[in-house]
Amino acid sequence: MQGEYAVETPKGRIRVVTDSLGWIPDHLARANEIRIVPLHISFGDQEFTETVDLTNREFYRRLREAKAPPKTSQPAVGEFLAAYREVAQAADAIISVHASSKLSGTFRSAETAATMLRQERPDVRIETIDTLTIATCQGVVAMRAAQDAAGGKSFEEVVAGARALMTKPRVLFVPDTLEYLQKGGRIGRAQALVGSLLQIRPILTVADGEVVPRDRARTRARATERLLELMAEYAQGRPFAHVAVLHADAAATAQELKGLIRARFDVPEERFLDTEIGPVIGTYVGPGTYGASFHCE
Repeated sequence: MQGEYAVETPKGRIRVVTDSLGWIPDHLARANEIRIVPLHISFGDQEFTETVDLTNREFYRRLREAKAPPKTSQPAVGEFLAAYREVAQAADAIISVHASSKLSGTFRSAETAATMLRQERPDVRIETIDTLTIATCQGVVAMRAAQDAAGGKSFEEVVAGARALMTKPRVLFVPDTLEYLQKGGRIGRAQALVGSLLQIRPILTVADGEVVPRDRARTRARATERLLELMAEYAQGRPFAHVAVLHADAAATAQELKGLIRARFDVPEERFLDTEIGPVIGTYVGPGTYGASFHCE
């Protein structure tokens, strides 16, 4: 999505902060001057920071071999405060865009740090946004906020635009198993599917900030076809503003899905995002998961 979201943000004025659950590619984060605060993951007594010292490939290798599931943790309040202080050196205002508070404690850490920054720097405006979604659905909200800021919109306009956009993106994903979501306690209303699958492929989504079942299919091929049908039902002939193909150590499946999306919908290449599911969310959805996020204006 280089052409759609890569912008030159003027120094000062409004800057955007987000967390690593938004899966914004490095080149787009740099182009938009978005500050990303990463989450953490640990295997036993070995601690790692997502996007910093643990690659996706190494993570999924460890996940498959682990006897006990890894643990994840949101950034500490101090990590957010340090990021805000850094950004505030060249900004008059900060908009901090985060993953659903019902799936992660990240937003609460950001909100606490924002309160502290307001006390330290009353001259810097800061707004925290709970997108009630996750992954690239969250990422496109952060990128749009940065784009609007670079376009000269006011603080109020950028915040309003982000809040309006966050209701539009959808994510659909097909896990190989619900085991990881169940163990991690992030299964939400999809809990109703556990124990009744018997080779049925669930199609899950995020609604009202929680993981919920959207549909189910007998085979992976049918699950993929149903995913495409759900995309078409959402779009109703409107052009997609973004489509992200997601996968957890399932690159071949993701490329197959991307080919099917290209064949079915007229999506310019610059509006595609190819996204690997990172370690923190990968802990809960498990390897082999694939899916897509998308939205129309």
